[in-house]
Amino acid sequence: MSTNIIVDAIDVTKAYGDFKALEGLSLQVERGGVWALLGPNGAGKTTFLKCLLGLKQFTGQIKIDGYDIQKDPKKAKHQIGYVPQHPTLYNDMTVQESLRYFGDMRDVKRSRLRELLEFVGLELWARQPVGALSGGMQQRLMLAVALLSDPPVLLLDEPTANLDVNRQVEFRNLISLLVKEGKTVVLTTHLLGDVDHIAEKIMLLNKGKLVVKSSVADLFKQLDLTSQMFVEIPDASKEQDAISALEKAGANDIEVKGSWYEMRIDPSKKVSILNNLRAKECEITDFKIEEPNLEDAFKKITAGDGN
Repeated sequence: MSTNIIVDAIDVTKAYGDFKALEGLSLQVERGGVWALLGPNGAGKTTFLKCLLGLKQFTGQIKIDGYDIQKDPKKAKHQIGYVPQHPTLYNDMTVQESLRYFGDMRDVKRSRLRELLEFVGLELWARQPVGALSGGMQQRLMLAVALLSDPPVLLLDEPTANLDVNRQVEFRNLISLLVKEGKTVVLTTHLLGDVDHIAEKIMLLNKGKLVVKSSVADLFKQLDLTSQMFVEIPDASKEQDAISALEKAGANDIEVKGSWYEMRIDPSKKVSILNNLRAKECEITDFKIEEPNLEDAFKKITAGDGN
């Protein structure tokens, strides 16, 4: 399929008795890039992921690269590679045997197996049993399994939750390479710090509905979330000049506490604020910035809804 929409969910509802885990959920994922599926516990993330994978029956419609997951499940599932949070591998098999096992089920050529081992950096561990691998290595092996049939869409469930910082960076680098190759990645995570590092766009679910679909930067603008800036200017005689320079540069809620000036700023104004202060000959001995984060955004979005 050549359309720009690679995941198209229309009026998806999944109920368990009277409880609706998903309620009339509609969203579209454009081809390419990394999309983060976020939301508080019970928002419907896991349920939606299972619907995408064809593991749950639901009302409504989901198409993966044009194929309906309920009407044409075989073709739809062929468009998806899935990496679960906890690796589902056989510990007594070697890395190479594991790839061959899953590859044979999908009629994958052996040359493809070698390519994937090299891509995920496990070629030197090909003869090692899976049970001897670290968590990060097992996660990379699961990624190789998900890529066997070269699907256009990758679904990653909490991909870095069980990895240390170094392994998280390695895994994010692999995802970046896949995006450059044209893959579309949809991930769920509760580690909001991951999102700023890896995802270009977010989809926020709350109570089974889509409440936000946006880039992180645009979300902060929509919610009027600003950065907090702290600037140290020891010379007390420059206070009026400093305040004038800060106001001219667009700083808001300026407070002077000793030699420190605290303010709210648009993230794009950082350089102009420093330049304005220097133009007023205000000697800056230190400064720091606290950027807005997704936790702040989620609190603002879900305020008053009981979450």
